[in-house]
Amino acid sequence: MENVKTSIVNYLKDNSFMDKNAKLEDTDSLTQSGIIDSIGLLELLDFISEKYSIEIPEDMLTPENLDSLKGLTNMVTNLAK
Repeated sequence: MENVKTSIVNYLKDNSFMDKNAKLEDTDSLTQSGIIDSIGLLELLDFISEKYSIEIPEDMLTPENLDSLKGLTNMVTNLAK
């Protein structure tokens, strides 16, 4: 699970408004902290789908799954089983 989280953090540092030196906690809101916007979220989901060869079902597109490292990591881990 740590590899998934590291991959997402690295993606965010390279492709979002996140400062490359910033420390992101597992439960920090990605949208409220200004790290990602709606377009950025769609791009992140495309990255996740391609990297982990998973299809994200519509019913999993919830704030709980998409707005924090913890939510994203848990979602990817559960879908990649």
